[in-house]
Amino acid sequence: EELFQAGLIKVVFATETLAAGINMPARTTVIASLSKRTDNGHRLLTSSEFLQMAGRAGRRGMDLQGHVVTVESPFEGSREAVHLATSGADPLVSQFTPSYGMVLNLLQTHSLEEAKNLVERSFGQYLATLHLAPQQAEIQRLEQAIAHHQAQLDTIDQAVLADYAKLKGRLKEERRLLKTLQQQAAAVLTEDVAKMVPFAIAGTLLTLKGKHIPVAQPVPAVLVTKLQGSGQFPYLVCLTQDNRWYVVTAADVVGLHADIPRLQAVDTLAPPTDLPPAPGQHRRGDDQTAALVATLPTPPSLDMMAPEVKDQLDRTQQVEAALDNHPARQWDNPNALLKRQKQLEGLQAEWRDRVEKLARHTGRYWQEFLNIMDVLKHFGGLHNNKPTELGEMAAAIRGDNELWLALALDSEEFDHLDAAQLAAACAALVTENSRPDSWCRYQLSDTVEDALGGLHTIRRQLFKQQHRHWVTAPIWLEYDLVGLVEQWALQVDWVTLCDHTSLDEGDIVRILRRTLDVLSQIPHVPYLSDTLRTTARDAKDLLNRFPVNEEIN
Repeated sequence: EELFQAGLIKVVFATETLAAGINMPARTTVIASLSKRTDNGHRLLTSSEFLQMAGRAGRRGMDLQGHVVTVESPFEGSREAVHLATSGADPLVSQFTPSYGMVLNLLQTHSLEEAKNLVERSFGQYLATLHLAPQQAEIQRLEQAIAHHQAQLDTIDQAVLADYAKLKGRLKEERRLLKTLQQQAAAVLTEDVAKMVPFAIAGTLLTLKGKHIPVAQPVPAVLVTKLQGSGQFPYLVCLTQDNRWYVVTAADVVGLHADIPRLQAVDTLAPPTDLPPAPGQHRRGDDQTAALVATLPTPPSLDMMAPEVKDQLDRTQQVEAALDNHPARQWDNPNALLKRQKQLEGLQAEWRDRVEKLARHTGRYWQEFLNIMDVLKHFGGLHNNKPTELGEMAAAIRGDNELWLALALDSEEFDHLDAAQLAAACAALVTENSRPDSWCRYQLSDTVEDALGGLHTIRRQLFKQQHRHWVTAPIWLEYDLVGLVEQWALQVDWVTLCDHTSLDEGDIVRILRRTLDVLSQIPHVPYLSDTLRTTARDAKDLLNRFPVNEEIN
């Protein structure tokens, strides 16, 4: 910063993160790309990221105006640049997340009720409440609709209406069963009729319904004559009870009543000359045929021909009669009341679902707080909602997972390690290897591997409890890269260290500084042995040299 402000450094290349954290005003800022690659894929810069970099242009007291240059690419150009330059700042996003350290530190000085009040007053909870405003409005609308429906149903005897609904459901089932039995009986009857039709003679009484005579109910008819068909069976020329001539096939005959005497009067009849000899063709009859069909006997219903169908029909009619005479008929339209009752039940179910989701989201942060408490209680970090010795150890540590660090330090697995070995062991607890292609040629010493191996059971138990209670704090235990830390503590020079790994220098420094941060905390963690505290100080001194500490002797 000082060299740049003095004009001794002419150009600085920086990411938007670095641009936000340094004080380097310049006459001109060049934004090389309007997009960036992230863990979730390629995306456009946010307004805040763009404005943070653009805001470096123009030196106070030196330039009347600053200049911002954006570099065009095949994917982003002037339209995107203008959009970012004219957009307002992005809304604030809460990074509030309960952690082991937060829970323990709050419970050290506050009661559980006071801690809950503090959590619910957090900015994250405030944003969550704003986000849930539409949900709350919808719940109020549902409550009003439920009250309206209940007012309509308050004067109704619910027991009577429920009995009516039950009886109506039974009628639906009886009708379904009746339809099934009718279809089965018709299938059996059709099979028998198909065998008899070729032998039917003129004057035989038939019942017709099918593809070539599409009627709602089977129609009585008399067979007048047969015509040569296109296949094995002849076409049938029939005269129906409604005085119409039809040409049908054997498949259209659903009933053949051989027990009823044939109608001899058809012997003198002849089909109309204009009736085409094709299935489905029909013509209206004349006065002569009208007089004849008036004498047609009414054949028995197909339903009556199957006893099981008749029995089911009787049961169905009994239920229909019971519905017609039900006490619910005292109200004008019980079916409308049933519909309203069903709507009310649907509204109540939706209301319960929304209230449950609202409660879950409204108390999200407090529930996370309670989940962390459950994990702490399992490992003995809390007793009667107050930190135990283990809890106080975790409360004194800063890290991604304070409980994991406290359990590791309390396990006594590190007490016998020397300074370089302790540095490597601590690095294993805080290092995340996010790149599977990373490598390091330095192997951990057997002593460190044994110490880390002693933590596997504790780590497995912590994984299990965190999964059970929906706690997502990471539980690092890195073996592959932390040999770098041990070698650095053994005073290997920087160039040699970098030659033995695929990591960039910045990544190596980050690992060493994270390790240094943990080591600097260990002397201040209560209940640890004096030996471990002293070793941690020594390890810190071994690691804290250039370029880790940025000081050049």
